[in-house]
Amino acid sequence: MSHVGLSRQELAYMQNLIARLDAQGPGPGSERRVRPRIDFSHPLWLNLPTEPGKPWVHILSRNLSTGGLAFLTRQIFYVNQHLVVSHELNEKEPLLVLSRVCFCRSLEMNIFEVGLSFVAAEKDPLRERRIPAHWLSQVFRSDWLARQKCLAGAER
Repeated sequence: MSHVGLSRQELAYMQNLIARLDAQGPGPGSERRVRPRIDFSHPLWLNLPTEPGKPWVHILSRNLSTGGLAFLTRQIFYVNQHLVVSHELNEKEPLLVLSRVCFCRSLEMNIFEVGLSFVAAEKDPLRERRIPAHWLSQVFRSDWLARQKCLAGAER
């Protein structure tokens, strides 16, 4: 799992942090969950469709449900920001999943936990990680900050 862009020491630290969080038990927001979560510490690809160049970055997930996932990161994300996750879990084909940020909370030492809810999924049989155009238009229609970034980039 060293391909998540972390050194072995950083990866061990993140995994230890996940274990400590899991040992704390359910937090105050857990009663709002409709779907149960399972512990799921796994490296995944994440796309930032509102960023220049639409980069793909590695993340380390914390837990997963049928409706969303949580991951740890050093980057701050804002509520309602759209992200795309690429994964190969138990499906026969890889999937791209359009997701919306539900929360981003600081844990410690510039590490944040981000919660996503799944919005839509499409198969990615050739593992190309090409985001469907209709998703991008949906992101820009529903995400005020993404529109502002796009307009600022067009003015330059």
